[in-house]
Amino acid sequence: MVGVTALLWIGVACAGAAIGLLRLSWGRTKRSLVLNGVGWALLLFGLALGARDAGAWGVAVVTLAALAGAFLCLGFAGMMARPGKAAASNRRVHMLPEGREPLRIGDRLLTFALTVPGAMAAAAVVSLALRAVGKGLGEANGNVLMLFLMPIVWSVLVTLLLLWPQRRLQAAVLLLPALSAGALLEILS
Repeated sequence: MVGVTALLWIGVACAGAAIGLLRLSWGRTKRSLVLNGVGWALLLFGLALGARDAGAWGVAVVTLAALAGAFLCLGFAGMMARPGKAAASNRRVHMLPEGREPLRIGDRLLTFALTVPGAMAAAAVVSLALRAVGKGLGEANGNVLMLFLMPIVWSVLVTLLLLWPQRRLQAAVLLLPALSAGALLEILS
């Protein structure tokens, strides 16, 4: 029988192999559906082995191994890539005005200053609500679920809100997760 810690090492190896397969597939001129499928399946298998061996801690260890592998693959690809001949565009989505429009730096800074902490607060409320739901899986697993989801929810909210062209919609979207999480907490208590 395989030892408990051996399963975790096998899960880490599966995650590393999965990242390698996905990098191989995505590096081709035409992506391979077979390599993509095998890569994602291998990653899920590695996560399942980590969960079987050490619960939420095992999932975290396998996830970190996969992220480290992806970081190494992308870093290597970035170092080996030849510089392009075309000049980079200075135009970003909704960041720079076109033509002779005013820069509105104050408005942009205010939007950033309100959106980033607001999205963090909304993500914290959503994560705390999911922690309450996750307590059914055990105290430690509920905490890991909260700590895992908080940066994901925050980064998705910040990205969506900062790229959204209308500020009124930003405020409304920012309030929705907080209100829904508050309602969820009320239902759970």
